[in-house]
Order: sequence, then structure tokens, then C-alpha cells
Amino acid sequence: MAERSPSPLPCPVYLGGALARRWEELAPELQKLGTLDALNVDLCGKYILAENEYLKVSALVQEAITNGAGDDATKWIGVQDKLTKQLLTLGAELGITPSARRARGLPVE
Repeated sequence: MAERSPSPLPCPVYLGGALARRWEELAPELQKLGTLDALNVDLCGKYILAENEYLKVSALVQEAITNGAGDDATKWIGVQDKLTKQLLTLGAELGITPSARRARGLPVE
């Protein structure tokens, strides 16, 4: 018997534009793994928001370094560090990293 694909989960309403497109990329993969379901849709939404903020802050770090603004760079690196920790925590819950998948006994490709 062929395995049925799960029904697509709706994108959280607070994700629009590029963030909604990221949802469309990530959500089906996580559903296939069995780490995303209707109960933790918001967790994935928060991961996508944090990922987007990380990318913005990374650009600010590079800009500050390029402009020789050491104090600004230090400030943004601190924010970047907090976002990294948030992404690692949320990503572990969703099985995004290979080590998180191994810990859950999920396939690591």
C-alpha cells in the first residue's frame, strides 16, 4: 500500500511574502519527517521569523564591520548570538538539524 502524504498545513497568518514562501519550502519537509503537525504550526512559524531576523541582523553586523563601527558591530553580534540560540532551540524541536533527527531516531539524509 502506498504511503499517503499528509495534508498541507496552513501557513500562520503572520507569515507573508518571502516568509510564507519559506513556510512552503520547510513545512512539507518537516511534515514528512513527522516533526510538524497542527499542534506545533506556530513553533515552525516562530522558527521562520527568527531565521529572517537572523539574516537581517547578520547584514547589520557586516555593515557595521565594513563601516568600522565597532560598538554597533558588538551590539549586533550580541543580538545575532541570541537569535542563533533561539534558532538552535526551535530547530531541535522541529528536527531541523541532523543531530536533532538522530536523537529522535529519524532519518538523516
